[in-house]
Amino acid sequence: MTTTLGTLDQRLRQKEMSAALCRFGKKYLVLSGKGGVGKTTLAANLAWLKAKAGHRVGLLDVDLHGPDIAGALYLPEAKVEVDDQGHLVPVKAAENLWVMTVQHLLERKQEAVMWRGPRKMRAIIQFIGETAWPQLDYFFIDSPPGTGDETLTVLKNIPDVKALVVSTGHAMALSDVAKAIDCLKACGTEAFGLIDNLSTLICPECGRETPLHGQGGAQELAGAAGIPFLGSLPMDPAASAAADRAGTPLAEAAPESQLALRLVELADRL
Repeated sequence: MTTTLGTLDQRLRQKEMSAALCRFGKKYLVLSGKGGVGKTTLAANLAWLKAKAGHRVGLLDVDLHGPDIAGALYLPEAKVEVDDQGHLVPVKAAENLWVMTVQHLLERKQEAVMWRGPRKMRAIIQFIGETAWPQLDYFFIDSPPGTGDETLTVLKNIPDVKALVVSTGHAMALSDVAKAIDCLKACGTEAFGLIDNLSTLICPECGRETPLHGQGGAQELAGAAGIPFLGSLPMDPAASAAADRAGTPLAEAAPESQLALRLVELADRL
């Protein structure tokens, strides 16, 4: 009986998730295979830009052990509520932008999330199917490093999701990103394109752009994998500092910076 009830509960959850996904327009998974390449900042700014352009945007953080979306959007104190139907209510980060992250469910900011595979998979399904998302034009998903439970749960349950692959030019990053691309191919997921992030450093004093890590590696990887190369994004300390001062994503706080302008170009391609 327990097994039968558990199977029925799983089917109901899957049905609710499928119904929710039907209300979402374009779906993008931001992934890398490597940590520290700027996935979260990229996901937050792309979602913000699409929302500022008048689109209805959802942003889901499935990095359950190291969630940072709330920090990237300067919403550390926000909390998820529950509506009358028992559904989670995503935090409204801005006009047209709704966010769901485990960060907003924790009692303490530094509380560790110590979940294993099945619990993580159930949480992600709940964050999609048992959450009161509105009708959305875009749905962005920020993933953790690697190709583990969280990423595979998304790829398995959202067949029409497209991947935005993020890398740097560092050799170790390129190696891990190649594995992530292999995972996408094995799952039959379309790679929308590869982004070379943190490719140069823009000097806060003179504005000079200096190459980092070596050049061309990410573009070569994209070519070898047969996926589009979406261009390079710089590291811009001045724009990041402006975002920290304003408490808003850098695309909003430093709209004339080279980084923000290139992010706008990238967002327009989605």
